[in-house]
Amino acid sequence: MIGHLLFWLAALTIAYTWLGYPLALAVARRLAARPVTSLRRPPRLSVVIAAYNEAAWIAAKLRSTLTQRYPWDRLEVIVVSDGSTDETDAIVSRYPDRRVRLLRQEPRSGKSLALNRAVAASMGDVIVFTDANALFVPDALRRLAAPFSDPDVGLVSGQGLYTSSPRSDAPVVSNGYVRYEALLRGSEAALGALASADGAIYALRRDHYRDLNGAEVNDFLHPILVALDGGRCRFVPEACTIEPASSGGTQEFRRHVRIIAQGIHIVLDWLPTLVATGCWRNVWMIVSHKVLRWTTAVALAAMLLANIAVLGDSAIYTATLAAQAVFYALAGTGWLAERRGRSIGRWALPYYFCVVSIAGLAGIVRFIRSGADAVWAPAGQAPAAGRAA
Repeated sequence: MIGHLLFWLAALTIAYTWLGYPLALAVARRLAARPVTSLRRPPRLSVVIAAYNEAAWIAAKLRSTLTQRYPWDRLEVIVVSDGSTDETDAIVSRYPDRRVRLLRQEPRSGKSLALNRAVAASMGDVIVFTDANALFVPDALRRLAAPFSDPDVGLVSGQGLYTSSPRSDAPVVSNGYVRYEALLRGSEAALGALASADGAIYALRRDHYRDLNGAEVNDFLHPILVALDGGRCRFVPEACTIEPASSGGTQEFRRHVRIIAQGIHIVLDWLPTLVATGCWRNVWMIVSHKVLRWTTAVALAAMLLANIAVLGDSAIYTATLAAQAVFYALAGTGWLAERRGRSIGRWALPYYFCVVSIAGLAGIVRFIRSGADAVWAPAGQAPAAGRAA
């Protein structure tokens, strides 16, 4: 009896997290249609970039920002070099556009404190947060700024897309994941909230900003602050950036472990406040979109073990065990293909699903052991000596 209960509880948890929650959002979205206002006067934008050793990308990032179809005198860029040891500072300093400013953070203290410096020095009505290696598509900032004509809108998220690669399945899987996330964010935003913004490109009305502590991840915290202030969030999928995908499962695993450990820190600090203030919409979104997803590996393991324990009780359990065996065989095939440098396209999805799921458990363990990282190396860079990756 316990085995049957455990199996169905785990199966229903997985089904709700990955299928039921999107369906519930879709239903709620149909009941919450809200007219969209048009932009009257473009707000002043301050694009802030925290950079650590981004010499390979920073010139292209500045070019993609300053060539946007946006009023010249209503746009500025502030780059905070977080203890960079390469040519990042020199490239930014000599960039031929007076709208660009460089700030130096020394010693290296992490992205969150760098963002505090940038916002304090900025003059925009709206702050745009973005990554150094995420290049704006030509009309991204105009589209991102448009919803702020509604005074109730406090945050607008775009979406980060990934470049393709003939030798890796990571871009195929990553862009599939982006489309899934876009579906969720579009439905959440129709209800006026977001579980999190896309860190590659989102904008926040200045009034909602508060200084971050070193371990607070901005794209997760800012939708919470907007909700507590009574503001609304929007999602504009056409406001895009393009960046390189991770090199494979190992890099994707490490990235998710760090993000999840930081996310747990935010949940423990802020979920009680959301409950106390009656922001139940945001509580539902965070638990469904984030917390339950982080426990997927536990649910998968429980479902497999319980399935084995009750295997002889019904033909249903034979079928479900066979389905799990096929799924894990595909995941193993994806792992083997990556190790041999071969691409199998969308068939790599089970492998990456397992990678992300196991990263959820690893992120929880990492948080319990050492908390959330304030300083880390960007994707593809080696961790700084003496710092957490």
